[in-house]
Amino acid sequence: MRIGELAERTGVPAATIKFYLRERLLPPGEHGEGNVVEYGPLHVHRLMLIRALSETAGLSVAQIGEVLTVLSRHSESAFQAMGATLAATHREPKFSLASEDAVERAERAVDRLLAAYDWAEVTPPMYRDALITSLTAYFRLGNSDLGEVLTHWADAATQLASADMESIVEAAGDGGVDVEQTVVTTLLGETVVATLRRIAHIAASARFQAERGPSGTIGP
Repeated sequence: MRIGELAERTGVPAATIKFYLRERLLPPGEHGEGNVVEYGPLHVHRLMLIRALSETAGLSVAQIGEVLTVLSRHSESAFQAMGATLAATHREPKFSLASEDAVERAERAVDRLLAAYDWAEVTPPMYRDALITSLTAYFRLGNSDLGEVLTHWADAATQLASADMESIVEAAGDGGVDVEQTVVTTLLGETVVATLRRIAHIAASARFQAERGPSGTIGP
C-alpha cells in the first residue's frame, strides 16, 4: 500500500507518518516501480503500536523511541525487555520546595518500606529517589505519616506484579514469552491500573457516604 492508504488504515496522518519515518520510529518502505514507496503489514502494526504507546500510555516520542530500541535489543528476553522498558520510560517526579525535615522523614519511610518487603537490594536508585520525592511533597504540605496506607499500596503492587508475571508466562505457553506483548502489557497495564484505582475510589466513596453521610460521621 502507499502512504495514503497506510494513513487511512491506521488513522495516522501522512505528515505524521513521514515524521515517524524521519525519527526512525517506523522502518522505511520498499521502493517499487517509478520510485513509488510501498508499505505493508509490518508498518500497520508498528503505527498501531506507536499510537497505543503515545495516546494510551502517554509516552513522548523520545520515550517511544527508547521502547522500540529495547524491543530490538532484547528480542529474545522478555523479562530483560520489561526491565529496560521500565527504566527507559521512568518519569522522575520533581519537587523543589522540600525542607530538610520533610526529606529525612520521606527517606526513613521509604527505606523502612523497601527493607520490609526485601526490595532494598533490587530497587534502582531512581525509583527510591522517586518515592522519596513524592513523600517529601506529601510531608511538606503538613500531612502526617501515611502509616498502613503505604503498606497497603506496597501489598497491592506486589499482587499486581505477581499477576502480571503469571499472565505473561501463561499466555506464552510452550512457545516462549512474547517480548512485545510483555512490554505492551507492562506499559498499558499502568494506565489500566490507575483507571481501576479511580473507579474503586468512586465506589468506595459512594459506600462510605451511604453508611456515614456526606460529612463522614456516623449518624444516629
